[in-house]
Amino acid sequence: MDKLTIRPITQQTPELSEIKALYCRAFPENERRDFEALIRPRGDYLTFSGFWDGPTFVGFVCLLTSGDISHIIYFAVEEALRNQGYGGAILRQVAESRPGYRLLVDIEREYPGAPNNPQRARRKAFYLRHGYGETPVRYRWREEEYEILCSGGALTDEEFDAFWESLERQDPHPVGE
Repeated sequence: MDKLTIRPITQQTPELSEIKALYCRAFPENERRDFEALIRPRGDYLTFSGFWDGPTFVGFVCLLTSGDISHIIYFAVEEALRNQGYGGAILRQVAESRPGYRLLVDIEREYPGAPNNPQRARRKAFYLRHGYGETPVRYRWREEEYEILCSGGALTDEEFDAFWESLERQDPHPVGE
């Protein structure tokens, strides 16, 4: 596959209902934010982009950016297109579009009692294969435990906190909460 086409997701995106449906399928309700708030123009710190292979919608990435950090808060590939290299291609394009940035992704922490623990392990292995590394950053949000993986450098708890504080100075609700 060659480079995918990247387009911003807005209210005018023709495939908006398809994108929202993927968002709802890919993320449990307790992990979702208001979709309309994610696609509303909110400045350079929040971007929601779709990826296409020719006419085929492949997936999306939602990023928060401050300083030298871009945090992938939502990333999904259409189910029928998974395991075909699209996820890695999207991550490469995101990295290429943000030279010099540390890219963060949060994932649900693995633990034996989690009903989707095998999925959590596969997700972590996917990111590790694509150049992300573990960090000491852990947090709890909406009754779920997360860990942060980072590409392009290291990350401390203090830097992660400062990232969110910087976003909240720009907008008290940077992702529509």
